[in-house]
Amino acid sequence: MSTRDILRVGLIGCGNVVSYGHRPALTTLENVELVALSDVTEARRKIGQEWFGLPDEVLFDDYHEMLDAVDLDIVCITVPQQFRRQIVLDAIEAGKHVLVEKPITLELSTANELVQAAEEKGVRFGIVHNYHFFPEYRRIKELLESGHIGAPRVLTMHYLGVIDNPGAKEYQGDWRHKLSAGGGVLMDMIHAVYLTEWLMGASADQVMAFVDAPTYAQRQPEVEDLALLQLAFPQGYAAIHMGWGEGVGGVDVSGSGGHIRMRYEKYQTSGFNRPAEIYSVRNWQRQDHTLDNLPTHMENIARSFTQLWADFCDAIRDNREPIATARAGVRALEVALSAYLSGVTGRVVSLPLLESHPVYQKGVYGLAEVNVWPQSRTKRAGIFGLRDVDED
Repeated sequence: MSTRDILRVGLIGCGNVVSYGHRPALTTLENVELVALSDVTEARRKIGQEWFGLPDEVLFDDYHEMLDAVDLDIVCITVPQQFRRQIVLDAIEAGKHVLVEKPITLELSTANELVQAAEEKGVRFGIVHNYHFFPEYRRIKELLESGHIGAPRVLTMHYLGVIDNPGAKEYQGDWRHKLSAGGGVLMDMIHAVYLTEWLMGASADQVMAFVDAPTYAQRQPEVEDLALLQLAFPQGYAAIHMGWGEGVGGVDVSGSGGHIRMRYEKYQTSGFNRPAEIYSVRNWQRQDHTLDNLPTHMENIARSFTQLWADFCDAIRDNREPIATARAGVRALEVALSAYLSGVTGRVVSLPLLESHPVYQKGVYGLAEVNVWPQSRTKRAGIFGLRDVDED
């Protein structure tokens, strides 16, 4: 484990998320420095070189060469999730701490394999669950933990206004809409899943969902653009309403002694604008909760990445788990895949999924091996490769 003053980072993948997230963190924090990068696309390598001021000799088209040639403490992996397994395993085998973009990977079997490999090697393995550091969610969490509205009963995460941002055009701008991404809007904004369990202070034990693709129906979509989830907890319930489009954004929490509401400017969804208001109601009396010195939404995203990176580096130095662990990424993936399974079968899915289940082993590709509910909106949408599946 490194004890040097400045932790050295190698970046694998230089897509858009690096520009607005990782780049601000890695160019402002004093105790971490990006010293090399790898990307299969020459244009993205050149873009990253300009961003970070790197010399030609630390630019690589093959990440293996970077791992062999450069002395690194941390490897940050931002390639699309279908390519991550071997990269993560190779970085871990090389003794590097790993920070990976969300979702962690495509299948639960692979995700657990990666976590186990990191634990056996004794390296830190974190995931970019940066919404933990958004001030509006931290304020809601503080109110809930203080008992401000009593025990939470129903939490609703409104994410129906997710902006359909394209990927880097130099690689493949629509990769999030491909089955190989492991899912659609729910995987794209899996932030709502881990935040739900964090705010409720427990793990869900049941999932029920409708999963559909009405917005892009004319494009013969491969993945969903709408996912409506209901989660049951040992005490309490939650709903996640997720969709690309111009729908409702914000958070509602009903408790035994009141409720909390949070909404965004321009009526948008979390991550795409600043919170306009947070207020609680007790005894039918409103109390406003202000957030001071709010930056613009892009500055807020950059700040959340910076705080996540700072915590991850501190976790390495302090020999502790980071706030956003890869194991939490496994959990979020399990909930999302269970929602897809529920949408296909029309049944409530109990957690955890059995290791022998095809969805556990193969992710969304395993949906072709389960019994399809004849009235499934997911099947009717023809997503997840179900167009040719016999409904009987």
